[in-house]
Amino acid sequence: MKRLISLASLLLLTSVAATAADAPVDPQAEMRKMQEAQARLMVAMMAEKKSRLGFNETVAALQAAAKKRGWEVGPVVNMQDAMLKAGHPSARPFTMLALCKRDLAENLLKAQAAQKTMPFAPCRFSVFEGTDGKIYIAKANTEFMAQMATPVFEPMLKQLADEEKALLAGIIE
Repeated sequence: MKRLISLASLLLLTSVAATAADAPVDPQAEMRKMQEAQARLMVAMMAEKKSRLGFNETVAALQAAAKKRGWEVGPVVNMQDAMLKAGHPSARPFTMLALCKRDLAENLLKAQAAQKTMPFAPCRFSVFEGTDGKIYIAKANTEFMAQMATPVFEPMLKQLADEEKALLAGIIE
């Protein structure tokens, strides 16, 4: 996570340094550049994979694969129902699943506590129907996070990324 902060800081400093030599500085343009850089970073933090299965089959396959691999399978939240109740009549199928490889997540959380960093364990998967009618699985981009992580967290995040790949094998295209 510290590498992630460093990357964001580097983007900001590069932007500021590049414009420092050029006068005058347009603060609104610089703010837009910063917001665009932040948006690109946020997009990179998520991974979206196309499912080979239908919506309900994808949800069931994720739960079955998680159980088979020894993952904790937690609550399922039907976000489509929540959006329909909130007045969005065109809400598409969308479900969030709590799926966690407990031992890896616990090790990561303990290391984060020891380093006094914000606790985070990538234990959520979303299944949704895209505007193209295809089914997608979205999750935290654990591989990217591992690349950006400090040496303390990198091996744990790599293990989680490998576990996630194994979990998704046969479900995603």
